[in-house]
Amino acid sequence: MQLVNEFSVDAPLEIAWAALTDVPRVVECIPGAALESHDGDDYRANVAIKVGPVGLTLSGTATVVRRDDSTHEMVVRGQARDRKGNGSAEATVTMSACERDTRTEVTVRTDLELGGRIAQFGAGVISQVSNRIIGQFVRRLNVMIVGSDDGETGPCAEQSPTRRSAAAGGFDWCSIGLTTLAGIALGLAIGRTAARSV
Repeated sequence: MQLVNEFSVDAPLEIAWAALTDVPRVVECIPGAALESHDGDDYRANVAIKVGPVGLTLSGTATVVRRDDSTHEMVVRGQARDRKGNGSAEATVTMSACERDTRTEVTVRTDLELGGRIAQFGAGVISQVSNRIIGQFVRRLNVMIVGSDDGETGPCAEQSPTRRSAAAGGFDWCSIGLTTLAGIALGLAIGRTAARSV
């Protein structure tokens, strides 16, 4: 399936791009996530989340396959598995950014494959978890990039995530993908989201 995430950063392009491509700093913004190690363009991270009755500790790797600072595009391949065998995910993530007035508009396209129990939860449960993670992540990202955290009135906090799903079975695949890949996919748990099944 393919996920498309779009969000705005209240900062000029070069400042936003430098922050968004700083993997260790971005991982710090994700609730429950920790960067274990990195070697060049290979990153290893963990993220602990609870989806319904299932607690997941996802451990995964992400590799920056391509990064072009002149066109503001980056491609990352990632994979993660739950340590207790409750599921797995693999993704290829393409992030691009462009300047709009004084803001930066970011688009993240993800080709995602899910496996195991995590793919079986309904949209309600996943949405609840995802909304919590997204809200916290957006506030932390805002603080990291623009240095302000004025709660509900911050530029990133104003963006409440909107979700549309065209996936079979009514699952909110975007929420599942956001939750599953939070620790390895460079900020998939951000902002306004539109998801469609391919």
